[in-house]
Order: sequence, then structure tokens, then C-alpha cells
Amino acid sequence: SDVCSSDLAEVAFAARHEMALDLDDVLSRRTRSMLLDAAAAAAVAPRVASIMATELDKDQAWIDAQVESFTKLAGGYRLGG
Repeated sequence: SDVCSSDLAEVAFAARHEMALDLDDVLSRRTRSMLLDAAAAAAVAPRVASIMATELDKDQAWIDAQVESFTKLAGGYRLGG
């Protein structure tokens, strides 16, 4: 499923004002995206990580590490694979 602008605003708000520090926190706990559709959450992870990196003053290496870690975690939530 596609991510709407309000969802992206929620990501920025969580990083800026609610001390969200990693993709798992945002996509698993705050938005529950991984629980609802792990494949979709993994697909949007790079975009979410990029938004978080801007808010948290992180670099591309941080983004890459977050996406890799989250993608592995999300793989365990997919039915049949």
C-alpha cells in the first residue's frame, strides 16, 4: 500500500517530538505498519528512514543500516516466507 502525506508527517513528528530513534520504533510500534502489512512496511522503509535521518541529523550510512536491519526483521513477519 502507498504511504500518504499524513503518514509521512507522522514519521517526522515522531522523530522530532516523540524521541523515535529507529525504523522499528516507527514502523512497528508507532504506526503499526509492520503488523498490518510487513511487505509494505519493508517497501516504504527507505523513504521513512530518509525522513527520520533528516529529522535526526543522520547520514546515508545510518539510513542503509536502518533499512537493512528493518528489512530482515520484517521478513520474519511475512506469511509463507
